Amino acid sequence: MKADAEDVRYFHVVANAGTLARAGAELGVDHTTLSRRIQRLEHALGMRLFTRTRIGWELNANGENLLPAARTLALGYDVFTDGDPTQIGPEEWTVLTSDGFASTILAPRCGPLLADGRAILRIVSAPSLASRDGVSYDVAVVRSRPSAPSVRSKLLARYEIGLFATEEYMDSHRPIRDLTDLEDHVISWYSDDPMAGIPEYDTLRKKMPRSIRLQSNSLNVHEQAALAGVGLAVMPTYTAARHAELVRVLPDDVSFHGSYWTVLPAAQLRWQVTDRVIAFLHDAVRDAGLTVPGE
Repeated sequence: MKADAEDVRYFHVVANAGTLARAGAELGVDHTTLSRRIQRLEHALGMRLFTRTRIGWELNANGENLLPAARTLALGYDVFTDGDPTQIGPEEWTVLTSDGFASTILAPRCGPLLADGRAILRIVSAPSLASRDGVSYDVAVVRSRPSAPSVRSKLLARYEIGLFATEEYMDSHRPIRDLTDLEDHVISWYSDDPMAGIPEYDTLRKKMPRSIRLQSNSLNVHEQAALAGVGLAVMPTYTAARHAELVRVLPDDVSFHGSYWTVLPAAQLRWQVTDRVIAFLHDAVRDAGLTVPGE
């Protein structure tokens, strides 16, 4: 069974209103009709979209994933039924990526895009969702090329990871001449390595002390630990370059060259929007000093 466009519009209104009473008042229908339309949509999709609570209707994970697409459809519905193209608002872009790429590459460079009202940028720090069916997004940025047949991928940029500390820390602690000297220092490294399984990165981890005293899967933790003088921290060179007080440690021994890939869902229908999102990503990585293929 195919989903009805007006049922999707009703879903969008209920998701924003939170209760059938408020949604019904906005749509001009009674709550029984509204409930029936939501149930019909859930039946057509083969999944529940809401969790019913004592105070209203809350989106579950399925509903959250479908909301961006429903919002786009609802906007188009309003434009066609009202006959007023001036009602078209800013485009909504959804980008899935890691928190490090989001905070270091995208967030500092999205100002011009958002200031002129061209787009609403939604950054979701969950790149693993890109390979799951039924997840609504425009572009994902991931560290390793996915093999799932449901997505398409292309190389975006290359980056390098190294070990960094502040000059003050290096001056006040035992000197580091080779890898064996790392045993005397606190190392901030990844836990549940997001790049585990990549041979070059696994090799790099084996060079570190067996006992890692600070572990996190957040780049921000490593960055702040290094800046606070806690010890040595792993991070991309483009992140360290933002802080003049950070110096690189053992660059010849501790180095990993990785890649960022753009991932598109196979069922992508908003090609013009997608092209604009990808252009924004290319401009961002280029401005951040990453190596862009072909340049």
